[in-house]
Amino acid sequence: MIEPIGRAAAAYGLHRAPLAQPAPAAALATPPAAAASPSTETTASAESSFGAFLDRQVSQAVETLNEGERMSVSAVAGKAGTHEVVRSVLAAEMTVQTVVSIRDRMVQAYQDVMRMAI
Repeated sequence: MIEPIGRAAAAYGLHRAPLAQPAPAAALATPPAAAASPSTETTASAESSFGAFLDRQVSQAVETLNEGERMSVSAVAGKAGTHEVVRSVLAAEMTVQTVVSIRDRMVQAYQDVMRMAI
C-alpha cells in the first residue's frame, strides 16, 4: 500500500522544477543594492518556503504511512498494543484521504485551466 505513494513522492522530488528562476541579463547589470527590492525578496522567499512546505508535507505523509505499516507488523508479532495500532492505522488512513483529496483538487484545477478560452 505504501510503495506506490513512496514512488510518487520520490518521483515528485526528482522531477520537481527548481523554484529559483535565472536572473535576466538586465538584472545582472544593475548594482547589487539596487537589485534587491523588498517585493522581489518576499516573492522569492514565499516561493521557496511553499516548495519547502510541500516537501515537508510529502515526507510527513510517507512517514505516517510507514509508521502505520510498522505498527501493524508489530501488532502481528505481538509487540504493540491495540491502542497504538489503531492510532497509527487511523492516522495513516486520514493521511491517505488527505493526499487523495489534494490530488483530486489539483486535477480539477488543471482541468479548469485547460478549459479556459485563450
